[in-house]
Amino acid sequence: MNVMKFTGKAIAVCFAAGIAAAALSACGDKKTDAPAADEKQNTTNTQAQDQAQAQGVEMQELNMKPASEAEILEVLAFLPDPVATVYGEPIARKEIVDEFVSQELPLELFKSIGEERLRQAMTKQIENMVKDRIMLKMAEKAGYKPSAEFVAKEMKEEFDELPEEEQKEIEESLKARGLTLEDHMKQTSQDVEIQKAATLSKFVHTEILDKAKKNVSDDVVKKFYEDHIEDVTTPEGVTVAHILIQPDKAAEDDDKADAEAKAKIDAIYEELLKDPAQFDKLAQEKSDCPSGKRDNGKLPSFDKDGMMLDGSGAMDQTFATAAFGIEKAGQITKPVKTQFGYHIIKLIEKTPEDVVPLEKVKDKIVEYLAAEKAQEDLNKMIDDEIEKSAKINDFAPAKEAPAAE
Repeated sequence: MNVMKFTGKAIAVCFAAGIAAAALSACGDKKTDAPAADEKQNTTNTQAQDQAQAQGVEMQELNMKPASEAEILEVLAFLPDPVATVYGEPIARKEIVDEFVSQELPLELFKSIGEERLRQAMTKQIENMVKDRIMLKMAEKAGYKPSAEFVAKEMKEEFDELPEEEQKEIEESLKARGLTLEDHMKQTSQDVEIQKAATLSKFVHTEILDKAKKNVSDDVVKKFYEDHIEDVTTPEGVTVAHILIQPDKAAEDDDKADAEAKAKIDAIYEELLKDPAQFDKLAQEKSDCPSGKRDNGKLPSFDKDGMMLDGSGAMDQTFATAAFGIEKAGQITKPVKTQFGYHIIKLIEKTPEDVVPLEKVKDKIVEYLAAEKAQEDLNKMIDDEIEKSAKINDFAPAKEAPAAE
């Protein structure tokens, strides 16, 4: 069982979390689990492409000439101007048009989506723009203001916390592009969108998430742990090695090929009865499974249902049942037939069921519960502000389809 399951839920309220690390890692091939800083900027582009792909439109089949501002304005003629007002400040239709122009999307892409889907995408886009402005206003009221200095500071702090090896990789990637770390931080910190995202990340973490963590009581954590005890329980497992002989798949006579494979595995079994110490050698020389040469036939640990304990896959159930039937480490099974062929299985180790103590997962449970509460609190704050201080204007009516003749 992977105890990280407790934090498997994405913390949506922290959509900009790790913005500095993302900006740092964007300098080369280095990847990060944090959302990339430019994801937010590419929302409109991604939505449009997803809509087109949903209708089976391949991008390479479209005329890739970027649509002009006038063409995009015509396609988005149903949008009012302004599209919304937040705290008395308008969000101009031109902001959306400029976004599309900057993405250099082809006109054919918009046409392939169709007006109905485009309207849906624009509704979502405008809602997000309104929420962004509301969150920025909330952050500024709490003392968090976007700035290049703030981003540079956050990037420096996150870089200093990285392992030395990762720091060197980033610096080498930058050097290959003719940049120093300071150059990259200075360039990145000038990006207005990154400034906003970093500000929101800090605001949400400090003012909402961290406060939510402090309000998660020990009793609540204990109850959650007890209610989800199966999530911190590693079932009884076995670690085995095997020798596999597969029938010749290219043979014209399947029965004959199966009989030949059975004869080979029986001969190996007889050798092992005489000298069990030969198992590793025979696994390397005769097994048709890559694990033979790689690791003397050793396989990942798995439970009685055949599920690998590391979550990477599953064993054939017949194979798993036979493996659990072995009593002592070092003992082998008689040849076992599965969908893959014939196996001789050797038990390496049996591990009992194990429950991870509460203290080892307490912090992760607190993070999970705090994230849920923070998401709930933030949604309510945004909804309240939208009701009081924002208005999304109605789209123009959809054009009626021409009547059939």
